[in-house]
Amino acid sequence: MNTEAARRAPSVSCLHIALLFARVGLTSFGGGLSAWLYREVVVQRSWLDEGEFLSAMTLGQILPGSNVVNLSVYVGYRMRGAPGSMVAVVALLAPPIIVIVVFTSLFSAWLQGAAVHRFLEGVAAAAVGMTASVGLRAARAVVATQRWPVVLIVAVFVAVGMLRWPLMPVALVAGVAGLLLAGRARPDA
Repeated sequence: MNTEAARRAPSVSCLHIALLFARVGLTSFGGGLSAWLYREVVVQRSWLDEGEFLSAMTLGQILPGSNVVNLSVYVGYRMRGAPGSMVAVVALLAPPIIVIVVFTSLFSAWLQGAAVHRFLEGVAAAAVGMTASVGLRAARAVVATQRWPVVLIVAVFVAVGMLRWPLMPVALVAGVAGLLLAGRARPDA
């Protein structure tokens, strides 16, 4: 973490971190967590600025593990160091796990119904929309200064989504191309 970011870090208690991440973990469904965290951490609380959040999200996506857990580690660390990271991750994961275990124990027969499956499909659609909104926000920030990422995004979509090429080779080629293009686009490179 650079010293400028360290100076700008707001004073946030571990209790505030725990309450926020527990609420996000309990109220988010199926993939919309990063959008919810963006709203809470950047828009509502100004714990991070948009650029730092998007950089942290990118880092969380390239590291092994769950993107949101990685993002939680980062946000918690930025706010309170290692204890903040542990509090953020535990608060994000433990409450929903407890609720799921209790809920499935009590309602296991009812969970097989068609209405529950339709409800979950609706929740999944909402999560896709929330995730897309964060992606569009990130794309808008990049496109304001550079156009080549849009070409790369479209190329990956066509290769994987339409031509059904395997994800790993496409991601590797796109990653290398992105690094090369970003290096050429930087004025100080």
